[in-house]
Amino acid sequence: MDDSSHRGTVWGFVSTRAALALGFGFVLTLVVLSGLNAVRILSELRSSNEDILQEFLRRQTRLDGLRSAIYLSGTYVRDYLLEPDRLKAEESRLALADTRRQIQSAVSATAPKHAPDSAAQAIYSNLQHEVEDYWQALDPVLAWDPAQRHRNGYRFLHDQVLPRRSSMLSIADTIASVNQQQLIERDHRLLDMFSSLRNRLAIAVAIMFLGGLALAFTSARYILRLESQTHANLQEVSRARQELRNLSARLVESQENERKNISRELHDAVGQSMSAAQFELHDLGIALAPYPEPLRAKVNHIREMVEISVAMVRNMALLLRPSMLDDLGLEAAIEWQANQISRATGIRIQIVAEGIPEDLPEEHKICIFRVVQEALNNVCKHARATSAEIHLRGEGERLAVTVRDDGRGFRAPHQSGLGLLGIQERVESLGGSLTVRSEPGKGARVKISLPLPQSATALHEPAEV
Repeated sequence: MDDSSHRGTVWGFVSTRAALALGFGFVLTLVVLSGLNAVRILSELRSSNEDILQEFLRRQTRLDGLRSAIYLSGTYVRDYLLEPDRLKAEESRLALADTRRQIQSAVSATAPKHAPDSAAQAIYSNLQHEVEDYWQALDPVLAWDPAQRHRNGYRFLHDQVLPRRSSMLSIADTIASVNQQQLIERDHRLLDMFSSLRNRLAIAVAIMFLGGLALAFTSARYILRLESQTHANLQEVSRARQELRNLSARLVESQENERKNISRELHDAVGQSMSAAQFELHDLGIALAPYPEPLRAKVNHIREMVEISVAMVRNMALLLRPSMLDDLGLEAAIEWQANQISRATGIRIQIVAEGIPEDLPEEHKICIFRVVQEALNNVCKHARATSAEIHLRGEGERLAVTVRDDGRGFRAPHQSGLGLLGIQERVESLGGSLTVRSEPGKGARVKISLPLPQSATALHEPAEV
């Protein structure tokens, strides 16, 4: 992937994230604003409903007081006109004056405040006019003497007071009906406000649903694209890891082949040539018997040096590729390697082999030998051990190899070196597994488990009787 396409991909991710962030921010803002608006409108509805109800109750209370005062005024007028006792009549007149003030105050309080030009104002004006006529009609009567009250009181009460009182009460009932109608109309306005709120909330919910659906679709598409790219990257990494494993396996195979060729060349060409030179020097020493001793000693010294070189070449050939691994098998090669290290370091090495198939593939033999070789080298160089154990055991369809020592140990896996890494690569190339367990002061244990081929497994299984 070049830089331009990489930058394009990065810019696409950034723009998609920005669009998703803006979308979620828009939906969240819409939710918050809708909630705040709904709370505000509901608060207004509640406040308006309480105000309307309280105003209605106040007007009803005033109307009830007005009705009571009108009834009382009629009673006081009757008592005043029909009472023969002058003192009691005067008491009724004074009570009537006090009731007049109450009626005037109630009429003033009943006046509509919010709709002065409406039908309610006309009804109120009619009531006010009737009240004024009522009191104007009563004013002359309040100045009558007892004879006039006795002579004209009943007729005035029947012809003037009762009809006017009934008219005022009728107007008061009309005002009460108008008050109830106004309450109903205000309820309708509240319902209209609530319906408007419901419609706006429905629109907001629809917008939020559509926005959420668009965001869900965009998010799902974005996640699927990320998943696809992650899967592609994972496959690419897996292919790269597999290629690295294959390359490591080919490198190990090439290394073993190179070691095998070098070992063969050292053993067959260099070793034989130096052995031939050794024989020639031996014959030369015999031929130089009549000559002086210093000359023969020089030849013998040269022959000893050649013998040492031949031994070194053979050891190098064995270290590169033990011929006994091909000639005598895996167990013999491991025993030779253990004996070499024991003679060189003094470490006691015990080998236990159980159930090893005889027809192990070449790559399995090489892998196990190199694992044991590397583990023993680590024991010699780093472990400071006095003894070690090598266990080779066939376990059904797998072969287990364990190398254990009593050295100083280490903190696994933090202190694993390149040697263990090379062992792991060899084992994994054959489908096996590696386990390293160690603690400071408690030695170390390296265990590998390799799957056996079907042919070796079949030959290793006991025959049925």
